[in-house]
Amino acid sequence: MINIREFLGLSYYSSNLDKFLTEFKKMNPKVSISQRKEIEKYTRIYALRDHATPSETKKTFWEKF
Repeated sequence: MINIREFLGLSYYSSNLDKFLTEFKKMNPKVSISQRKEIEKYTRIYALRDHATPSETKKTFWEKF
């Protein structure tokens, strides 16, 4: 499949910081324990956000009477 952006010579803007971080990631592919924990934490947060379960029916004050 042809990528239209590449065909037209268009590309996304990448700042110098983005380029540096991309190169740094290539040079240091192994993540530390703290980085792994951080990745797992945010993966869980994103999963909970994206696949929220509906809460139970809300109870009101008047249900007790």
